[in-house]
Amino acid sequence: MHNAVKMRWAPVLVTLAMLAGCDATPPGGDRPPSPSADTPAAPADDEARIEFVEGYTRGYQHAQADGKPMLVFFTARWCDYCQQMLDEAFADHQVIRLSRQFVCILVDVDREPGVCNEFHVRGFPTIQFLSPRGVPLNRVTGKTPGEKLALQMQAALQAIALRIDRSETPSKH
Repeated sequence: MHNAVKMRWAPVLVTLAMLAGCDATPPGGDRPPSPSADTPAAPADDEARIEFVEGYTRGYQHAQADGKPMLVFFTARWCDYCQQMLDEAFADHQVIRLSRQFVCILVDVDREPGVCNEFHVRGFPTIQFLSPRGVPLNRVTGKTPGEKLALQMQAALQAIALRIDRSETPSKH
């Protein structure tokens, strides 16, 4: 009877996993090699693509220097949904336009597993928005279409604007 219950729930669990995005472990447990530094992280159209900084530390340094919030894209080379997001959502013109207000950082789990653990990333793709100082804002988990990603980007920018407005407003004691 225990196996019958497992069999009944198996299709539901598979469907939920597919909707949420890729699991943290690829099928069979084997991971293909990480992309090399010369592998493009976005569509090849030079005029309409997002410029990703590869590696969290490097991206964080850019954000500090530029005073921009961060869009951290946690990905895995073996994750089909991650690749689909790069090809689809990150190719959306509104997403590309909004990306210029962020430092966009690509974190590959195979290269930076510690960063993924630090941010409690359990599935891929995951996008974490951070303030220029590294304060977590909103988060997106699973494959997301461009229009929804653009809304999340706008929400992160609004949260930054509210924080800046409040910190620059003199307190009334």
